Order: sequence, then C-alpha cells, then structure tokens
Amino acid sequence: MLKNPLIPDILSLLQQHTEGITEYLIIKSLEEHTGFEDIDDDYQLAIFQKHFLVMNALHQLQKKLMAEEQVFLDISPLKIQLITAKIQSNNKELTESVNVKLSEYYLDWANFKNTDKQDVEKLLSSFWKLYISADRELEALAILGLEGKPRSEAINQRYRELAALHHPDKGGDSATFIRIRQAYETLKP
Repeated sequence: MLKNPLIPDILSLLQQHTEGITEYLIIKSLEEHTGFEDIDDDYQLAIFQKHFLVMNALHQLQKKLMAEEQVFLDISPLKIQLITAKIQSNNKELTESVNVKLSEYYLDWANFKNTDKQDVEKLLSSFWKLYISADRELEALAILGLEGKPRSEAINQRYRELAALHHPDKGGDSATFIRIRQAYETLKP
C-alpha cells in the first residue's frame, strides 16, 4: 500500500478538531499541500481526485489507528472524528461501523489512477438521477399524505381514497386529480 503524503497533516487536523471535522474543511485546509500538486486541471476530476486522496488517507489512518493504537477514526459523510478512548478489540459497535467495501475502494490506488473525466461524469450523472428520483418520491409521498416507505397496499388504498374525493367526475378539480395520479405513478411498485 502506497503511503499517502496527506496522512501526517490530516492526523494533525483531526487532533486539532476533537469535535470532528468535515471532509470539505480538510480539503480546504490542505489546498496548498504538495500532495495535491498533480491534480488534473479538469474541475470535476480534480474534485474527485482530492476527495479520493483525502479518503485514502483517512482509511489508511483508520486501519492503522485501530490496529496499532486501539483508537477509532469515525469516517462518516457529515463528520470525521478521532475517538481517542481506547477501544476494546471486541467492541462490535465501532468495528461494525467500518464500511469494509468503501474502505477497500479507497485503499486501492488503481481506483484513483484509472478514474478519468468520463468516469467522474458518469458517477455525477448517476448521483443526480438518484437524487432527483428520491426528491420526486418525497414529493409524491407528501401529495398522497404518506410517510416513510409505505407498502404497496397502503399506496393503492390512499390513491383510491384521494381519487374518490378529487376525481373530476365526482366534482373534484382535474389539476388536483392529475397531481394525485402522478404521485401514485411515481410510488406504485
């Protein structure tokens, strides 16, 4: 495994920010670091490369700290934090919170070297499709007055109730009925 040049500086940042720090602040703090010298000129690819370098350093640190110091490095999307209380090797809560597949991805330098501009564009495109899809689902749930992940029976029943109230043939408003039908089509299995 290649040693990541960001590790010492990231460890220092983690020790300074005992309450935790975001990946964004780590990247901003290391903006002028020599480890970022060979970053691509393309904006989106550069963001991916900086992200990968930081995550690689964090996952290397997580592995080393847990093995050598029994200290846990919590890497989550919203906060990265050193948990300095010594962990017991049988502490399942902490060890299970390590996402092994994600860690393996970031520890594999081939994922850094082999990811090009087109790969990043595909990743971003799939992210936005999922994001928009989730947003539409939340909107559809609100229109039907449902919450969480309702079962198909609940979706069907709620649609029938609202359709009976708002169908134009029963005196309802056609625009409202169309919104209800669109929400149903979005949610139905």
